[in-house]
Amino acid sequence: MQDLQNLKSLRSPDPRLSYARHMGDYQMWLQFADGRVGIVDFSDDLWGEDLEPLRDRLTFEEIKFDEGLATLSWERGGIDISPSYLYSKLESVQ
Repeated sequence: MQDLQNLKSLRSPDPRLSYARHMGDYQMWLQFADGRVGIVDFSDDLWGEDLEPLRDRLTFEEIKFDEGLATLSWERGGIDISPSYLYSKLESVQ
């Protein structure tokens, strides 16, 4: 029984994004349901065929907080980003 509890504590949580605000450039201020808050800078992440359109700042600024998916999305291109990825990129705000 104790081993099962230890395994559960090692599993990564399913983070749920509860609030997002564009900070300018390619930065977003994020708050997760567990209370963790911080900033994610996407400037080094916008590569590859799917994300390349977001390198245009005007396109990036079309970002939306999708409450249903609890993540960030862009209608143009049907792009959304995994909450787990956002959580892992979060830089804590002090």
